[in-house]
Amino acid sequence: MIITLVVALMSQVAPQIVGEKCSFCGACISVCPLKCLEIGEDYPVIISDRCTNCGLCSRACPIINMDFFKEEPPVQAHYSARTKLPKVAEKAQDGGVVTTILLALLEEGYINSAIVTSLSDSEPLKPVPILARTREDILKSSGSKYSSSPNLAILSKVTRKDAVGLVGVPCQIRAMKLIENMKLRKLVDPIKVKIGLFCMENYKYKDYIDGVLTSFLKVKPYEVTKANIKAGKLIIYLKSGEIVKTPVHALKNYVRTSCKLCPDLTAEFADISVGGIGSERGWSTVLIRTDRGKEVFDIVVKKGYLEAKPLSEKGKKLIAKLSSLKKENAKKGT
Repeated sequence: MIITLVVALMSQVAPQIVGEKCSFCGACISVCPLKCLEIGEDYPVIISDRCTNCGLCSRACPIINMDFFKEEPPVQAHYSARTKLPKVAEKAQDGGVVTTILLALLEEGYINSAIVTSLSDSEPLKPVPILARTREDILKSSGSKYSSSPNLAILSKVTRKDAVGLVGVPCQIRAMKLIENMKLRKLVDPIKVKIGLFCMENYKYKDYIDGVLTSFLKVKPYEVTKANIKAGKLIIYLKSGEIVKTPVHALKNYVRTSCKLCPDLTAEFADISVGGIGSERGWSTVLIRTDRGKEVFDIVVKKGYLEAKPLSEKGKKLIAKLSSLKKENAKKGT
């Protein structure tokens, strides 16, 4: 009776998943046994006539279950690293570490696929989640995207025969942790390594295209070749060679509500966390969080695909400072 009541109460929260607080992580889409949820424009779409109120979607939501994550697990090692692969370096965001790790693991047979974010062929700069099975697909996915991609929606396409590298922002790594806690073996067992991306904030696709780029920066989306966030500024690179910059804080009205509530800057529950904060230009910061993460990182370094060095104390302090700021802002919802 008590279990039935709890499930019913959790199910009543499910509409929040498609509300303003949704991070569009995609987890609810994959855990739904009746396929009641589909990828929509910036939010999941509920097909309500199929829903039986089982509550799995709510249990997998990293926003609803924020209290599940009590404290940050310890970091085993801190590095600065950069790729030694020329093709990756050409397209790399910072040090090209994530793409290099995936390519190395694919070659070694450690994984046979990766859940990553690529770009739409029909809509400018629109992120789309894919299950990359080839070197070409992984290379195509390199570089940061600054609007949300429901990467975990792709979990439903993974089979038990797959060995998958999962790449995701903090809310997606947290959602994966919840799915592990739910013991959904079909979704959990194929994931061989979780690579988390540093993320301070993100934007809905429409807000990024129509708001940030078109309205605020007066930039045509089709002219953008690359975007990056460095030293508190959003940097937009155009086909003409022009570079447009603006302070990130000037874009706060466009930030997803979920990002204002999220306390996690560095994907604390990943095996390896990667981002640009704390390292010099052209390098990526790498945080080794688990034994699996250490194993994977060692494979890639020994293979000669990555150059790595200890992260500076200054870099560590900057990460700690910004992580604390993220947590404080989350408490205030700003």
